[in-house]
Amino acid sequence: MDRFQELLWDLGELIELPLHVDKNHACNILLDDKLEIQLQMDSHEENLIVWAFLHETPPGRFRENVLKDALKVNNDYRSFGSLAYYEKKNMLILHQFLPVEKLSGEMLREKLEHFIEEADSWRSSIEGGATSPVKYRTSESKPPPFMK
Repeated sequence: MDRFQELLWDLGELIELPLHVDKNHACNILLDDKLEIQLQMDSHEENLIVWAFLHETPPGRFRENVLKDALKVNNDYRSFGSLAYYEKKNMLILHQFLPVEKLSGEMLREKLEHFIEEADSWRSSIEGGATSPVKYRTSESKPPPFMK
């Protein structure tokens, strides 16, 4: 049995959902018809890559601002992964590389919980018209209190 399928079975038992590798060597999970999560191994089978397709961002000023905020967040290390733009679907995505060497089903479940929480905060923020979750927004656009 390959390592990827083994991890999926272990995770599936923990979350009580049968998970398996599809014909594209990936596993897609759709959460509440809103958030698509994809799991797949890298080409060297050293890392499990977790992707979340967050929200479509059509061309224009809004997309520019979303991507600018994403770059600012990527500037600092984040345990949940990195943000990127997927041009084929005009979507902001979140992805994370997890080394499989010491990964277990339980560890994967814990990492996914944190990852999904972050992904959903980005998805709902963009859906609501914001360029990033409120925790990442700075007060740069507000004038200092002494400048009225």
